[in-house]
Amino acid sequence: MATSDEQLKRAADLKLWIETRIAELQEEVERLKEMEVMVDTVLRASSFRPASEVIPRAKEGVAVIGGGGSAGGSVGGGAGLIPEMRELRRDKGGETIAIAQVTKGKVVVEPVAEVILRSDTPPFKSFLMGKILTGMKAKDEALVSDGTLEKGKEIRFSVAEKGGRISGLTIENYREAERLTEILNTVGWTFSRMLEKASTSSR
Repeated sequence: MATSDEQLKRAADLKLWIETRIAELQEEVERLKEMEVMVDTVLRASSFRPASEVIPRAKEGVAVIGGGGSAGGSVGGGAGLIPEMRELRRDKGGETIAIAQVTKGKVVVEPVAEVILRSDTPPFKSFLMGKILTGMKAKDEALVSDGTLEKGKEIRFSVAEKGGRISGLTIENYREAERLTEILNTVGWTFSRMLEKASTSSR
């Protein structure tokens, strides 16, 4: 009888270990998937892939919902004052999480009312701001330094917050359609990851 009890205990311990390992491996797979997407985004931002590959994939998460009317007002300077409105959708579920107002010289992204995003939630600062946008700025500053780009035309970006909640992300001087597509794609992906993080931490 003692042997049987010991076997049951070992079997129970083994079952617990198996369940723990399964959970760990599932978490590792999710992290690897996130890393794969992040690496893919960085490569696209670095122009390692042709635009013909980048643009169709980026459009999967971005939808145009109207060109705006005269009531839309001026969002940027120069030509293209009436903003083109685009939806940024969550990559899991497809619900709208932000609206982007796009003009020739500026894009303003605002989370929809029911979406709460905080700037201290990863990977907003480390990835979107720290790697993607700061990386674009560094490239532009290099172009200004060698005389290829006029000073003042380099990309600029800022974040508006209300009570610790992100109310808007503004990017000026994106200049190129490919770069705009990359920005919107990356913002949508980042916001999706932030919502996942926030949902996990609240459990």
